[in-house]
Amino acid sequence: MAVKSTTQMTKAELIEEIIRQRNIIGELNSKIDELEGMAIQSTSRPVDADTSRLLSSMNARIKELESKING
Repeated sequence: MAVKSTTQMTKAELIEEIIRQRNIIGELNSKIDELEGMAIQSTSRPVDADTSRLLSSMNARIKELESKING
């Protein structure tokens, strides 16, 4: 499908494109709301090197287990 510039579109095509873009915006806004609902307030603080290595290894192990579960 060739992409037309807005100056080459008919009124009906422009309306159709506006509706399509509004639907996309609506879907994105819904996704943003969903992600904001899942967000956790960050209370991070700096950690020492040992704690950082421990967290990194735990994170790697979690990812490994998730990959086994998901196949």
